[in-house]
Amino acid sequence: MPKEIKIKVPTPDDIVSKEFAEHLANAYKELLLAAKCLIENQIRKVEERTSQESKELKKIEID
Repeated sequence: MPKEIKIKVPTPDDIVSKEFAEHLANAYKELLLAAKCLIENQIRKVEERTSQESKELKKIEID
């Protein structure tokens, strides 16, 4: 008569607590918000630079 061996493969819920998963998700969200802030700041700098360049007076010589 063959014997059976049962192996239980742990799921992520068996390894990581719900509280840990929530903290990790919140930390990931904060990281994304920080990256968003950095990107928006760089976009604002580029827009300011291009608007300043277009506002500069340019000397045009007419013959």
